[in-house]
Amino acid sequence: MDIDPSGQLILDLPALAGFVRSTAAALHAAGARPGDRVAVFKENHFDCLLLAAAAIRIGAVPVMLSGLLPPDSVRALLRRVEPTLLVSNRRLLEEAGSDGGPLTSLAERTLSLDGGVPDALALVDVLGGPEPAPVPRGDDELMMLTHTSGTTGIPKLIMYTPEKLQGQMARLECRHLPPLTFGRNDVVAMFLPYVHARAFTWIYSVLTLSPATVLLMSENDPEVVGPLFRQHRPTVVEALPIDFLRMAPLAGENRGDALASVRTFIGNFDAMRWSAIRTFLNASRHWFPVWREGYGQSETGGLGMTMITRYRANKRRDERPGPRKVGRPMPGFVELKVVDPTTFEPVPTGEPGIVLAKTKARCVGYYGEPERWEEKAVGEWWNTGDIGVMTRTGALTLLDREVNYAPGGSCLEHEDVIVDHLPDGHDVALLPVPDGPPVPIVATPDGSLDRERWRGAVRGVPALAEPIVIAFKDMPRTGTGKILREALRTRYLAGVGHPGHGRWT
Repeated sequence: MDIDPSGQLILDLPALAGFVRSTAAALHAAGARPGDRVAVFKENHFDCLLLAAAAIRIGAVPVMLSGLLPPDSVRALLRRVEPTLLVSNRRLLEEAGSDGGPLTSLAERTLSLDGGVPDALALVDVLGGPEPAPVPRGDDELMMLTHTSGTTGIPKLIMYTPEKLQGQMARLECRHLPPLTFGRNDVVAMFLPYVHARAFTWIYSVLTLSPATVLLMSENDPEVVGPLFRQHRPTVVEALPIDFLRMAPLAGENRGDALASVRTFIGNFDAMRWSAIRTFLNASRHWFPVWREGYGQSETGGLGMTMITRYRANKRRDERPGPRKVGRPMPGFVELKVVDPTTFEPVPTGEPGIVLAKTKARCVGYYGEPERWEEKAVGEWWNTGDIGVMTRTGALTLLDREVNYAPGGSCLEHEDVIVDHLPDGHDVALLPVPDGPPVPIVATPDGSLDRERWRGAVRGVPALAEPIVIAFKDMPRTGTGKILREALRTRYLAGVGHPGHGRWT
């Protein structure tokens, strides 16, 4: 943890509480006061959560920014919030933006956790001061800002209150509902962007349900993860697609012994490829391992959930044709409906339309951009920007984001089918165009593609344009692993429009 100069690696809850109090004192000594905005922009370590808690404790509003954001995006967000204090580290503070100005110029004061930055305070200079009294806030007061993924440009800043984040988003997860939630004997491994609201709902569930051990992961290198997993034997693993992809070699090492005890894998932030789900479920030696796939958005929290068994995962995607099911709305928590994108009237069961969600967990706005919020808020309903289909049994299946949707098919489904028939280390993004078949961008380990294998993989899939082949490392992604489809369009389809209008993206 960057807030701990002593470098402790094993902590109990009283120690974590102590860090929150001492960090609150340090932020106060650095000039943060009730109502101030404190921007946290640092390496993705668990202490991002503790810094946020420390800021909230003294009545400030933490603005949580991923250390993986592009420099110009960070600058745009800092200009939007005008923070009193920026908390960061030397590497990020020295990154140059296109404006050429120092990051420190965008906050009244800057605190460098590892020192060595001109015009910035150092953490060691503000540690050890008196602990200010906590400053409680009302349930409907602004408590925290986090940002969206930014797949289509500058991210939006989402406004959370205690009622929305603690009272609603975390509520279901804090209930004892085995096997969906933790038991007292579980060993939980968590890979997260610790600046995201998901990290806050998750830590509430940890503190409420008290699993035996928590492994706070900020590294997905198999050489690091493998020994730790063999020592502590996780029973629950939650990770991003990019983390699972990186850890995939562990499934083949020593018959997957590092993953042998896992009973539940949890995918977050984006759908995993079917072949990867199969790989991890087959590596577990638990008698009935499951993959828990959640559907939700940062603005709403969880909207639906589905469980994938090992038996189901070992069927090829084209053996069970149809769009990916993301589950049923959570009874008593969420309502979902599918409507016509023009009239917003409900469409018949089985017909595609825009997915609207109603949940008490819906956040209160986009900071500094009310017009973008109003574009997506439809009374009590929230426009997800997804095209989906409601089945006769009340389950939701997803086709595509509206901006990428071309009637008559589902690029997300076809990508799943194609990747399931390609060798490991391949990925595909289908880019629909207004007039013509979708254009496949195929990422391979070395930038070359076996054309015979490709023809076999797309057999049975609706007609596609000739593939554009790139190296896997050149596939543009967000820090959480989402493919940046807009970046692919700009790079390979310059001037070609979208099939959708993208107003709700």
